Amino acid sequence: MKTKNLLLGLLCLLTLPTTFIACDDDEFVYYTDMATVTDRDGRWVLESDNCGELIPLNTAALTMHDADKDNQRVIAAFNYVDEKDRSNKGIELYDIYRVLTKDVYCMPADDAEANDSIGNDPIHIRRITTSAKHLNFYFSVMGNNSTIAHFINLITVGDKKEPDSNGVLHMEFRHNNEGDHPRFLQWGWAAFPLSSIPGYTEGKTRKLSIKVYEGNDTETIISYDLTDAEKADASLEKNAKEYAISDFSNTKTK
Repeated sequence: MKTKNLLLGLLCLLTLPTTFIACDDDEFVYYTDMATVTDRDGRWVLESDNCGELIPLNTAALTMHDADKDNQRVIAAFNYVDEKDRSNKGIELYDIYRVLTKDVYCMPADDAEANDSIGNDPIHIRRITTSAKHLNFYFSVMGNNSTIAHFINLITVGDKKEPDSNGVLHMEFRHNNEGDHPRFLQWGWAAFPLSSIPGYTEGKTRKLSIKVYEGNDTETIISYDLTDAEKADASLEKNAKEYAISDFSNTKTK
């Protein structure tokens, strides 16, 4: 097994810039941003990563995409109700991509059934970002059948469920293609609450060492610093591609 080590802070896998993306589809301009769906006294609000609180008027769009759940991550394409005065925070949702949102799983080392279920099919991490409450992964997998949901997990294994003496937590980003034929490259996002990362809330976990199987007998170890406040901005073109909701249409995850 070949192993590669990547230091995330030195590569292009960086946190989101403090801006959001305006897209032009030749008909009208709309904005895209990643956000967390929040139940605010019975009203759905989007806590977006880069443009603050947004209040969608057409919340049926959330229901349509099964995203009407508290703490659910989404990528939202939207327009402001009043482009000149955004103080009321009102938006109309143009489209929604439901980001897979789930807790980190601490897998016992001797649980063969869980290990088999989680799988170890090839997957590539393209980018990792940290938002206010989540660790977000932009990834790619190979697939074919759009009705098959690929199983994506961020896990610890056995006695590695606590950070070491240097504050490093050893994890694995795992993928089970559930028998889907690896024919086409597909892209997606997954988000994991920071509070579900062992040792994070207590301030013990400062860095992550994430093992990823990329296929062809190759494993990559990605180092990610949770405390690094100095982040470089990726290009707007890169973000626009990563937030292009139409690119995710054939990617089903669970």
